[in-house]
Amino acid sequence: MLMSPNTNTTVKLPQSKDGVTIYAEAVGDSLKPSIVFLHGFALSSSVFDGLFKNAQLLEKFYLVRYDMRGHGRSGKPNTPAAHTSDLYAADFAVVSQAFSLTRPVFVGWSLGSAVITDICANLHPLPIAGAVALGGSPGISGEIVPTIASPILLSTLPQFNDNTDVSKALTARVEFVDALFNEPENVPASLKYRYLGETVVQTPDVSTSLSIRPQDPSKLFAAGAQGLPLQLLFGKRDKLVLGEGVLKLVQPHFKDLTLSFIDGGHALFDDNEKGLVEELSKFVLRVTARK
Repeated sequence: MLMSPNTNTTVKLPQSKDGVTIYAEAVGDSLKPSIVFLHGFALSSSVFDGLFKNAQLLEKFYLVRYDMRGHGRSGKPNTPAAHTSDLYAADFAVVSQAFSLTRPVFVGWSLGSAVITDICANLHPLPIAGAVALGGSPGISGEIVPTIASPILLSTLPQFNDNTDVSKALTARVEFVDALFNEPENVPASLKYRYLGETVVQTPDVSTSLSIRPQDPSKLFAAGAQGLPLQLLFGKRDKLVLGEGVLKLVQPHFKDLTLSFIDGGHALFDDNEKGLVEELSKFVLRVTARK
């Protein structure tokens, strides 16, 4: 266990069941309801820096975040065998165990939302009080992606997986980072450069392995039918993921579905932190009150 320069933050490095190290950290009062945040494709949990300093969240919740395998400060295995659904579920489980969490709410942003399916498919009894798909789909199986991905995402993603053209790969990363924001021209250059830098930590073979991994959404849908609370929290101007497509996917299967479409783009924590915190807090307080 390590302590960050902020003495209120605890950093842990648990190993998942295949030996991959997962970087995780927590901030706040562990006696409060807990929220586990997982970031999206090619970035890291540092995207949540603002939320982890947000006074409203810290007043009410214990905040945990981790770097997805293949990203950031976690291990980066580069074979398809290291990116199976059970391993992504195991990563969540070891983080929960490391911080002694009991039925947290899981918040997945963008690609991180897909881990909701992994949790439902592999961990029993279900270890979460609810789930939030923040600008993402709770599943990414092959038949789902074309219905929820925007043309920008469909055009840039293959360039992350291709190691034959450096110019196209770099251009795609710039386009991808700009598409995170509603008004990229008004975003500080330092933030965009930080996100751009994070994308180059991930090699094409890792990008390929994690972006095309198979999933079975049947147990996700079964959990929804059995009452698992799910919140769809989207920016109205999201340029990468189609919120209406995700809604059509999950609405027939979830008895307890909360829809929150607010001003902002894909990176709502940057575009509209206040709105995100308000909508997320209402959902988490409701579902954790009935644990």
